Amino acid sequence: MNILQQMLDKLWLDLTQNGEKVLHQELGFDDWLELTMSAGRSLCLNLIKFFLEEADRQFKASAIRQHKYTVKAIRETTKTTLYGEFTLKRTYYQSKDSQNYFFWLDQVIGWQKYSRMTLGVKARILENVATHTYQEALEMIPQVGIHSKTAVMKIVHQEGTRLPNEPVLKQKNKKRPIKALFLEADEDHVAYQDSTNRFMKLVYVHEGYDLTQPRHPLINPHYFTGNYPGTDNEELWTEVLDYIDANYQPEQVYLSGDGAKWIKNGAAFIPHCTFILDRFHLRKYCKRAAVGIAGLDRTLYQWALAGQTKFIRDYFTVRFNDPMVTAGQLQSLKQAEKYLTNNVSAIKDNGLTAYHGCSAEGHISHYLSRRLSSRPLGWSSAGAQGVARTRIFQLNGGNIARFLQAEQRQASKQAKVTKLDRRLHVKQNIKNKYYEQTQAAFSGHLRGHRSLWQHGLQTGW
Repeated sequence: MNILQQMLDKLWLDLTQNGEKVLHQELGFDDWLELTMSAGRSLCLNLIKFFLEEADRQFKASAIRQHKYTVKAIRETTKTTLYGEFTLKRTYYQSKDSQNYFFWLDQVIGWQKYSRMTLGVKARILENVATHTYQEALEMIPQVGIHSKTAVMKIVHQEGTRLPNEPVLKQKNKKRPIKALFLEADEDHVAYQDSTNRFMKLVYVHEGYDLTQPRHPLINPHYFTGNYPGTDNEELWTEVLDYIDANYQPEQVYLSGDGAKWIKNGAAFIPHCTFILDRFHLRKYCKRAAVGIAGLDRTLYQWALAGQTKFIRDYFTVRFNDPMVTAGQLQSLKQAEKYLTNNVSAIKDNGLTAYHGCSAEGHISHYLSRRLSSRPLGWSSAGAQGVARTRIFQLNGGNIARFLQAEQRQASKQAKVTKLDRRLHVKQNIKNKYYEQTQAAFSGHLRGHRSLWQHGLQTGW
């Protein structure tokens, strides 16, 4: 209490002295606030330090500690928090039963081994990294005293990549029957450090567009992202299907996208699913098909939506036989012809009354490209995955700090279970070894020459 009183007296003395400087115009008001808040943070960190050290001392003096654990050393540790650093001393113990070494205080609080940062710091860094560069993410929390972008990278690689796509909070309601459920999918082309470009895929589920609002927001959207390899992407579509099965009973599912193979595989994977080609890419390929003829892309666009496949085929026949078409134009025509003729039914289904449209291209630009590919960056696979997952985890309403804390608690429980299993296994091994040695002792004696205790065990005393 004396120490606490001394700290409070010093805090009040500094506050009043600086306040007088403000009144005499020797110090700015905002500077006074900053000095006072900094002193307050320092005071709180010292109080936390004293509290934890006192808790460690009380456990050290307890009867259960003296019975089960041996004191091996007193060691210091420095922890970085959102409000600054503090250093404390805690006791290093050894279990008399298992001979394992541990810090009781670290286990009780849930501090990660070999990490100087608390989970709150890691969560805040991930939140900042979702929208800012690694350096900017550090500058946004100057109290932490971390200046290395490598430290941020490690957090993104280790914690960010573990953030899940599945629902953060399970809905309390049962599965809701719904007439139409909508899926939209697209990918961002991310540049990697090995000079390759790979897809960061995005899929989102929603109940349609709210046409009563000015910007037509999605109704109850949920997002999935990741650097899923291959073209079938069974893992991604399994996550999407699990979410649908947990929340909905849809009569019909509409999947929109650009016609990539992995998106069409999703339409085959999801039950009652119809693939519809989005109009953004339809316009893109109609412009490509009209190369060299200004304004014709609008006519081709209307023909495609109306299902006028004969008109489109006749058009390409004429263009392919036109001697004025250059080699470059011919290449564009071939790509457009293949795209439009291979997706005839998917294009025509844009006219279905239950279908609202597709905004996947805008979502890719806003949620992934803005951070991953809008600037000339070179990502590692873990870095791109970690940043993308962080952005989508927050978009789904996830709380990063709570997730990391829950993971830490689960890891602690698992460690206790593993430790108990190991103890049981050791006890069983000892029991089996004792049984084997006893059997060997019996079989090692000739009949009629066993010792008295062996005879007693067999026939009774």
